[in-house]
Amino acid sequence: MQYADYLTASINDLQQALTQRTVSARQLTTFALQRIGEVDQPRYNAITWLFADQALAAADASDVRRQRGEVAGPLEGIPVLIKDNIEVQGWPTSAGSVLLREVIASDDAPLVTRLRKAGAILIGKTAMHELAAGITGASSLSGFTHNAWVEGRSPGGSSSGSAVAVSAGYVPLAIGSDTAGSVRIPAAFNHLFGLRMTRGAISTDGIVPLSPTQDIPGPLARSAADLRLASEILSGQQFAESDEPLRIGIWQEGFAADEDEINQAVRAALVDFAPREVSYPQLETLAADANIIGYEFAGALAAYLADKPQAQSRTLAEVVASKRYHPQLETVFTTRAQHPGVESEGYQQVQQRQRELYLLLAEFFAAQQINLLAYPVVRRAPVKHGEMQEGSNALISAVTGAPAISIPAGFSAEGLPIGLELLALRGREDLLLSVADKFRCA
Repeated sequence: MQYADYLTASINDLQQALTQRTVSARQLTTFALQRIGEVDQPRYNAITWLFADQALAAADASDVRRQRGEVAGPLEGIPVLIKDNIEVQGWPTSAGSVLLREVIASDDAPLVTRLRKAGAILIGKTAMHELAAGITGASSLSGFTHNAWVEGRSPGGSSSGSAVAVSAGYVPLAIGSDTAGSVRIPAAFNHLFGLRMTRGAISTDGIVPLSPTQDIPGPLARSAADLRLASEILSGQQFAESDEPLRIGIWQEGFAADEDEINQAVRAALVDFAPREVSYPQLETLAADANIIGYEFAGALAAYLADKPQAQSRTLAEVVASKRYHPQLETVFTTRAQHPGVESEGYQQVQQRQRELYLLLAEFFAAQQINLLAYPVVRRAPVKHGEMQEGSNALISAVTGAPAISIPAGFSAEGLPIGLELLALRGREDLLLSVADKFRCA
C-alpha cells in the first residue's frame, strides 16, 4: 500500500493490507502523521494535540503482536483521532477552550479503553467548537477549522476537527460527541457517515459534559461499513443486517422552501426507496421546547471541573468573567451561566417534555406506518466563518433519545456537501446501519 492509497482507504482495506503484510502499522501511522504535517496548517486546522512518538510506539507494538500471530482486534494497527473533550490518559482535555489547555487526563475514558482494546493507534486530538456549545467550530484554543471541501466555510460542529480529519484523509475513523447534532452536522458538511445512537448506548464517562441527558459520543467515517464497525466497538453491541421492509417518510416541514439544491439532493438520494411525504408541523417547535442543554450546561461543567486544579476557570461564570473565550460564544456562555439550572421547576418540565415527545414520535411512526423519518441534517448550506449557522434538524434525535444517522447525499454547485438524516425509534440502530449500506452516495 502506498501513501496515496491510504488517504481514501476503508478500515477493511487497511486491515487486508496489514494481514497481507503489504503495509505495517508503523507505515500507516507514518502516513497519517505525514498527511497532517502536509495539509493541516494552515489549510484545515483540524488538530489540537498530536502525539507522534506515542503513536509510533503503539504502532510498533501492534506490528509485534501481528508478527507473533496474536489475535488481531478489529482496529489493530489503524490510526484513529479523538475529539478534544474526551479523556485520553496523559493528554490534555481542553475541549476547545484556552482555559482548559492545562487539564491533563489521569485515565482513559471508557470509549478510549474500548478503542485501545480493539487495537486502534491513537495519534492525537481534534479541534472542536468551544466546550461543545455550538455548531460552527469556533474555539479560543484553535480558532476555526475549515470545511474539508471548501476553505473558509464551516465544517459544522462541535466535532469539527474529527469530521475534517476523516474527510481530508488523516485517518479512516475519528470519534466525536453529539449533544444536539455535533456528530451528524459535521458528517453532513464533510461528506461523511455519522451516527448518534440510542440514548445511553455508549458511556459518556470521561467526556467534558455539555448536557448529561443529551450527550453521547459517536463515530465519523467515510463508509457505512466503517461506521457499523466503529459503532459496534464503541457500544459493545452487534447489529445484525436488518431485512425489515423500509418504510421511509419524508418530513415535509424539515426542508427550507428556498434551498432547492439541498432539497433536491436529499430527495434524489431517497428515490430508490419509494418514500412518501409525511407532515408533522409541530415537530420542530416540540423539539426546541424539549431541549435541556441550557438547564444542565453550567452545573455539569462545574461538577466536571471541580477536581481539575489545572483548569484556569472552574465554572461557566468564571469562564464568562475571564473574557477568554471565542467571541462567537458570548451570548450562549453569558445566557447559560445565568440560567436557573437543574434545581428550577422548569427543568422537571423539560424532562417531561422529552418523555412525552418520544411517545408522540412513536405514535406518529405507527400512524404513518413508517420506520424511518428522512430530512436534511441541516436545511441550510455551511456558512462562512464568523457567521451563525441556522437550519439544523438534528435536535429531534437528541431530545427524544432516538438514534439518527447522517448519510452523504451529494454536493451543491459550489462543492459543499449535503447530508441526509434518517431517524429511527430507540434501539433500531440495526435498521439505520443496514439502510446506510444501500444508499448510493453521490
